[in-house]
Amino acid sequence: MAIELGKVNVTDLTQNDYKILGIGINKSSDTGGIFAVNYTTLTQAKDSLKNLILTRKGERIMEPEFGCDIWKLLFEQISPDVINNKIESTILDAVSIWMPYITIDNIIFDYDDNDIDNNKIVLDIKFSLSSNRNLSETIEINVNN
Repeated sequence: MAIELGKVNVTDLTQNDYKILGIGINKSSDTGGIFAVNYTTLTQAKDSLKNLILTRKGERIMEPEFGCDIWKLLFEQISPDVINNKIESTILDAVSIWMPYITIDNIIFDYDDNDIDNNKIVLDIKFSLSSNRNLSETIEINVNN
């Protein structure tokens, strides 16, 4: 006979110290462990989104389609409006496939002609959880060579 051990409500966003939802990206552990951990759905979604966008397609073993191809767009000789649309569609495609529980609310492109000449683009991405649109967060992504 199967015994139900309980369900984890991933939309429960209260900070706790017992229910770890995932590993933090580019953070050091605050409890003396090797990895920093996330205790809320929103902080885990933030780290997962950053990981998805900064991973190049083909970089992850056994998942060659995981990631985002914004790196390839840095070297295209096109106008800023066209590159903005291509970057936005690339990010939206990756999120719709790999993170359907996230809704991208806004992408702000923060760069100038000098940044484009140096193959650098800075993005501010505002997103929310599809299950609760009132909970949103913003991440900054630096894409450079």
